[in-house]
Amino acid sequence: MKRILAVCLSLLFLLSFVPSLRSAQADSFDLNSIYEPYFILVNAEDPTVAYKGIEKEADKQIFPASTTKILSCIVALENGNLDDMVTVSAKAVDFGRGNSLMGLEEGDSYSMRDLLYGMMLPSGNDAAIAIAEHIAGSTDAFAEMMNEKAQSLGMTHSHFVTVHGKQNDNHYTTVRDMALLTAYALKNDTFRTIVSTKTYVAQSGPRTIELLNSNRLLVDTPPTETLPSPASCLYEYAIGVKTGDTTAAGKCLIAAAERDGITLIAVVYGGTLNDPDYDPNASDQRRDKFNAYRFQDAIKLFEYAYQEMTHTLTVSDLIGYGMPVEFDVTISNASENDSQGGVLKVRADLSEDTTITMMEPTLNGIRSNMAAVANPTFTNIYAPIGDGSIIGSVTYSYGGNVFLSANLLATRSVKEGSAQIDMTQQTSSSTGSLIGEANTSTVIVGEPEPAGNCSVPQDMRWVLIVLPVIFVLLILCVTLFIVYLNAESKRRKREAARRKAAKRARESGGYQRQ
Repeated sequence: MKRILAVCLSLLFLLSFVPSLRSAQADSFDLNSIYEPYFILVNAEDPTVAYKGIEKEADKQIFPASTTKILSCIVALENGNLDDMVTVSAKAVDFGRGNSLMGLEEGDSYSMRDLLYGMMLPSGNDAAIAIAEHIAGSTDAFAEMMNEKAQSLGMTHSHFVTVHGKQNDNHYTTVRDMALLTAYALKNDTFRTIVSTKTYVAQSGPRTIELLNSNRLLVDTPPTETLPSPASCLYEYAIGVKTGDTTAAGKCLIAAAERDGITLIAVVYGGTLNDPDYDPNASDQRRDKFNAYRFQDAIKLFEYAYQEMTHTLTVSDLIGYGMPVEFDVTISNASENDSQGGVLKVRADLSEDTTITMMEPTLNGIRSNMAAVANPTFTNIYAPIGDGSIIGSVTYSYGGNVFLSANLLATRSVKEGSAQIDMTQQTSSSTGSLIGEANTSTVIVGEPEPAGNCSVPQDMRWVLIVLPVIFVLLILCVTLFIVYLNAESKRRKREAARRKAAKRARESGGYQRQ
């Protein structure tokens, strides 16, 4: 008995962990499926915490390469003027082969706006130098501004020496710090616009320069003779942000995506580092798969998170949460004997098995105030009304987005009475007054009849009845008058003929007597 009791207690103990084990499995993500050795996924609303613990070596100090330019860009935006004209120095164009450049020449003068696009889209080192010198007088002074900004944001494991991210052992950061920086930068509308732009034409200087974003989540890499079929890594929800690539840093990417108002940031660093299969001297086509890993991994992270945040519900579920489906409307010309005093209950024509998919924040917002999501509009509120008649429609929306709509059907019939509609109230009512509260509110509305609806107010119906009668009577009178005239004309003709005949008869008789 003791052994049996011990076994039972053991089973109960294990079963008590089943829910938590299932939860852990549902929240699991294979960290080893990400190629890069350093990464983190965060919600931009809480960038210091990895989403569902998806991070690896997030606080290890590493080299950021050209993702440094995110910090350079936000410092420039907060301390410079987009319309300033910037003259390009000799130092700004002192770069050899292998550098990513906007294409500036010494002595060129371009607007700050054009240079920011040139720094962020093709990752122009020349544009970064020109911007830094214009704002701070030197790259060293600008780097000090970068560090001050980083510290103010809480990037405690970072230090910046260069404005463009070229290799320097004292220039380092962590993926967690960069996620924090990116979340801050994305709050700046101009920054968000720049990094989400696919192509841009700089026209403020002596030459027109066409710029292509290096972020393959936004733009496919154009094919070339040495790379005839580059992998496509486009992602429909991508909104930026910046690539980076040096031998010491590996292939890096800070990516952002937005879906249904949720912004996610994926920082993946160190691609190809210590990978024996990667050959930097291989053909462009063979190296392309390694270049594509960071973009593919960012998509993998985004899709996992968005899938976890997505919920599929039925209309029945929403009704259970309190979504209103019945509404009251007053029928102002209802019969005086109406059992409900002219108040008609209408119901949304919804199938409770209908499914709706929505993101977790949207669902939470809807559940917090279910009554506010319903917007009923009544368009046919004049008796007589039959049971099941379409009285109007209702839309269910949150944050300006409609997630459900249906017709509103009468739940009973309403007979017409002699009550008159207040035309003054009709005239003064605006269209907006047609939308009632999404619970048991009573809505008295004017006359927003849809096209093709021939309903007429009660006090105007006598006109439509009397006018045809008058018209028919008028035609009948005219017809009778015409008949009378014809008959009178014929009578007079017959009387004239009779008189002539009598005259001839008299004259004939008189001749014979002579």
